Order: sequence, then C-alpha cells, then structure tokens
Amino acid sequence: MSTIITLLAVVLTCSILAGIGFWYAMRHRPPLAKPLPFISPPCRKLSDEERIAVEKYVATLEKQPRDALPGEKRPSNGKIALTAQSNNVYPVTRAITRYGLSTDDPHKWRYYLDEVEVHLPPLWEQYIADENYVELIRTQSIPLVISLNGHSLIDYALNQSALPTLMRPMSTNASIRKAESENVELLQVRKETPEEYRLSRPDGTREAVTISLAFLLFFVSLLLPTSLMIWLLLAGCAMIGVSLWLLYRFPAESSLRDIHCLRGAPKRWGLFGESNQEQSNITLGIIDLTYPPHWQPYVAHDLGQVTDVEIYLNRQVVRQGRFLSLQDEVKNFPIQRWRKNVVLACGSLLVLTLLVTWVPLSMPIKLSLAWAKGTDSLQVSSVDKLNGVALNIGDSLKVSGTGMCSVPDNYQSNRSYAYMPFDCSAVYWNNATPLPQPQSDIIDKAAALLDTTTRQLHPETNTDPKLNPQLASAIQKSGMILLDDFSDLVLKTQDLCSQQQDCVRLKNALVNLGNAKDWEALVRRADSGQLNGMNVLLRPVSAEALENLVNTATSTFFFRETRRASENLNSPPPGGFLIVSDEGRQLVNQPQPGVSLFDLDAPSQWNELQRLSAMLLHTPFSANGIITSITTDANGTRHIALHNEPDAMAQWRYLGTALLLLVLVTCGIINGLLALRRMHLNRQRMTDIQHYYDKCFNHNLGSIQSVRSLF
Repeated sequence: MSTIITLLAVVLTCSILAGIGFWYAMRHRPPLAKPLPFISPPCRKLSDEERIAVEKYVATLEKQPRDALPGEKRPSNGKIALTAQSNNVYPVTRAITRYGLSTDDPHKWRYYLDEVEVHLPPLWEQYIADENYVELIRTQSIPLVISLNGHSLIDYALNQSALPTLMRPMSTNASIRKAESENVELLQVRKETPEEYRLSRPDGTREAVTISLAFLLFFVSLLLPTSLMIWLLLAGCAMIGVSLWLLYRFPAESSLRDIHCLRGAPKRWGLFGESNQEQSNITLGIIDLTYPPHWQPYVAHDLGQVTDVEIYLNRQVVRQGRFLSLQDEVKNFPIQRWRKNVVLACGSLLVLTLLVTWVPLSMPIKLSLAWAKGTDSLQVSSVDKLNGVALNIGDSLKVSGTGMCSVPDNYQSNRSYAYMPFDCSAVYWNNATPLPQPQSDIIDKAAALLDTTTRQLHPETNTDPKLNPQLASAIQKSGMILLDDFSDLVLKTQDLCSQQQDCVRLKNALVNLGNAKDWEALVRRADSGQLNGMNVLLRPVSAEALENLVNTATSTFFFRETRRASENLNSPPPGGFLIVSDEGRQLVNQPQPGVSLFDLDAPSQWNELQRLSAMLLHTPFSANGIITSITTDANGTRHIALHNEPDAMAQWRYLGTALLLLVLVTCGIINGLLALRRMHLNRQRMTDIQHYYDKCFNHNLGSIQSVRSLF
C-alpha cells in the first residue's frame, strides 16, 4: 500500500510540474505570426547568405530603442523573432501605405501592404514607388521586408554596420499614401477615477466564496473540542476580515492605471493594427481604438472631427467627445454586481441548513435572548416564597423542598426512567396533601387465590395442614398431590373471575376436577357447603398444569391493576409547581431499583409499585439551574424547566451558535433580496444607458440643425 501511495504521489507531482511548465511556456511564448492574405504560391527558400543578413539585421534591431506611444511601453510582441516559417520568401507586388503620428520623436510611422502591417528597414522609404516589388518573410510578430524594388537586405547589412538614427523625411514621395489629419496631441496623463476603477475591479465572487467557507468553519467549530474551536474561529474571522477588506478597499493612487488624454480626429481606415485586429477599425493617428460594445452606434458622430479622446495603455477608450464617458455611466447608472450576492445567499442557506440539522438551537436562542435582557439569581425553599417571586427565562433558580415525582402521560423511547413508572426529573411541589399509596381489591383477591393455590399444591410450605401428618406423609411418598380445600379454591376463583369471560381455562379445569356439570353448578355446590371436606388427589403433572393456569389468570389482573394504579398516580393536586430538568437529570437522592418495574413478574410489579409510591409520593428533592421555560397548564400548575447552568465555555458556545444563526439568516435574506434587485437593475442598465445616449445625441443634432436654419 505504501508503494502505491508513493507512486501516486510521484505521478501527481510530475503532472503538476508538467502543467506548470506548459503554462509558463504558453504564457511566455511569442504570439503566432499573422496571416498574409495577399500572398500565394509559389515561394522560394531563404538562401544562406540572406539568412545571415536577416539574423544580423534582427540582432542589430533588438539593440535599438522600440517605438511606443507617449507614456506607453512598446508591447513585447513588437519584437521581431525568426521562426521555422521564416525560411520561406514570399514575393509580392503591392502599393505601400504609410500612417504616422506627428511628434518630434523618430520612427513614428508604420507601413502597410493592404491591411497588414510590415516592417520596412530604415532608409528604404526613398525607394518606395507606386507599385512595389517586395520580398518578405514571416516572423513571430510582423512580416519583415528583405527586398524592395531590387534593394536587398544583404546589401543593407553590408553597407550599414548599425541602424542610423532617422528623422522624418522633409520631402514627400508621391508613391506614399499619407493619411489626412494625422496629428494627435497628447494633452495629459491622469489616473483613472473611482468610477472607472469600478468597471475593471473584480465582481467579488472570490471574496463571497471565502466568506461562505468562513461560515462553514464557524459551523464546524461548534462541533469540535474547545482547543480546535478557537483556532477555527480565528481562521474564519481572518478570512472574513481579509475578504471584506478586498471587497471595499480602494487602491492607492499608485495602483490606479494611467489614462492618456489625446486630441485628434478619429477616422475609420479599414485597417487593423498589430495590437488588436478584431475589435475596432477606428484609429486616432496610428493608434487603434477599442470601444465598449454599446458605444458602437455613437462613435460615428465624432469621426473626422477634432475630438478629445481618453484611453488606457491598452487603447481602451474611456471617454470621447462631450457625451461618451464610462465615468458618467457609472455615476448615473451604477454597476450592479449581483454574483457575489448570489454566492453569499446560497452559502448562508447551506450553512444554515447544516446548523439546523446538526446543532440543537432552542437552548442557545433562549439563553442568548435572556442574557441580552438581563437575569437574576434566586434561591427558594418554600412554595409560598416561590409564588411571590417574579420568574423570567434566563434567571438562575435553586429550589429545595419535599414533593412528588411525576408520572408522565407518555414515556419517551429515547430516555430511560430510573424509577419507573415515576419520572423523578420532574417533581410536583405544592402545599396539598400527598397522594395515598395505590390500593386495589382485585389485587387482594388475586393474591388470595394465588396464596391458597400455592398452599395446597406445596404442602411442604404449609405450617397449618388440615390433614394429619401421617396421611400427608403417605400421600407425599406415593408421589401424588392432595388438594385438601378444593371448595376454597373454587370460591376464590369465582370471587376473582366473576365475569363469564374471565379465567375460562381455569374454570374448565376446576369443573373437571369437581366432576360438575358446569361452572355455575360447581359454584352452587361450593356455596352450599357440599364441597366441604372434599379432597382432590392430583398427579404431579396435573398439579403443575393447575398451578400454571392459576398463575396465568392472576397475572392478567396483576398487570392490569398495576398499570391502572400507575395511571391514577398521574393526578396531582391542582396548583403549585412542576419543577422539570430539561436534561433528564434526577432531582431526588433515593436508591434506584436494579430492575425496572415492568421487567418484574406480575405479583412483584404490584409490590414494587407500592414500595416506590411510599418512597416517591412524598420525597425530598433539590433542583438548580437556569430557567428555560415557564408555562401554566389547565390545572393552574406552573411548569418551570431548568437547565444545568453552563460553564463559561458552554456559554460562549451558546452565544456563538445564536450569533451564527442570526448572521446566517440576516446574510441570506439581505443578499437574496439584493441579488434579485441587482439582477433586475443589471438587465435594465444597458437599456437605460442607450436611452441616455440617444437623448444626448438626438438633442445635440437637433440643436445644430436649428442653428443652421437661422443662417
């Protein structure tokens, strides 16, 4: 087993390392070469001499400073790197188009073949014609021109030891297609505003998940020992603190992104720059602008006009002209981050379900509410004094006196009762006369029948035999058993089993032994004295069968009367108090029986019930604890439930449980409502923004037309 675990650990480690290596390689690999839509076979291979010249040129080029926007670093994908595809040379005959940003810095123009930007070596601009024969190769970032109108990079490398510092040519070659109004002015560089920052900050889902895990840690801490509980509480509090800080913190000014404020004329060129070829075809000078998707219907209003444009370093536009502004959108139509509310609501509901299922909540809630209101400590030893005291849930109460253990209506299957049928975890306390011990004539009759049967069937235990000792000894030696008072047996049976349906089998057996027609005839003979002096001789088997019939018949009456007497004990006098331990703690200090009442045989049950009644119907008791419930029943008896006073750690557990329950319910309800509201507002937000822009631009156009009509 240890070998398998070791192998699995090695495989898992290797997989993780391989994944990290692949991620690092993909993250830092150069971008793929751009497609060249205008080329078509055939193509030729790059010669060795050309390869040397290209490698020398690329090495020299990397030593030179890269072009960048004002205040912006040139992206890494602008570097030229040769690949396996660089071995193919593609000949093309095309016009070359140049676009530039007018500044005092050199190298501020770019060259395009159709819609693809290419790298043209310096000093070759003078050789550009209307139609140009160009040979180029692919690189990782941008195609490289290695030949222009008969001028090869081999000659360039031989004649130029290093790239010269070039200035923009003063003369203009007619074959170069220049863009109109290319001037772009950099006004300032500012930091993004809080509203603009809110657009790019995370939506808080990660922090919401962390807070939900902290709630789960709080729940688990309630089930663990104290030593682990404290550490889990600290970990959960730290997680919530960090998450809330991340949710509501505002970054320092140095952490905010730079925004370049430019002024120029945006134009739709139909060309795509190297940084982003799919988002937008609107440029400001040589800068490809990226607009929010919902701005697309409105950006055309500023095309060809000198406009203030504010962009991030990644060319994302945040403000343009008078109306288009992400900052104004956030101010007028706040962002609705609803995912974190959904996560918090679901997490709170999950932990709340676990809390309700696993942890008893009634006691923590009661005690926490009582402690919040304030509690008193009371000690009483008389019913009258307790009647005169104002009791409240959460008060500490100590009671001592003499009362009666209760007999419950229904016994709980998950509890054991030490003094069955009494429950001494609940004691009636009042000034009324104690209940008498249970009595029953039926029990007396059953005991008389059982006694006479035992006396006659077991003569060796009889101390006053009616037969002379010699005859009794002779009968005993013969192995027979003599019923010397058959009439008494019949009469006691009739006295106990007076109903026709009672003791049917016993009556039939006695009819057979008395050789009578039926039971009524046998009883009449016994009442008339005809059976006096009649002796019945039985074999041992018959005697045993008769004894079993008598035991069975009397047991039914013993069981029935014992249960009836137990039920009658559940009739305490009205008024007074019922002191209850809600933990099932015994409130009396009496010896507990070794065997439960109803586990004894029938005659012993009655005797045990009388013994317990004599002991528990009027017994000293003592109870103390915290009041958890105060109710009054129909008899006017006040029920006071006491819970053993918890120690300091248990009190903190109760408070923590109640607090966690309150936090979970509050968090679930609030975040559920916020999630529904924000989801609705989020669906309406884009519509409201579009209506806002429609109103702004339509009003602006209407104002312009009104002014023109005046002239």
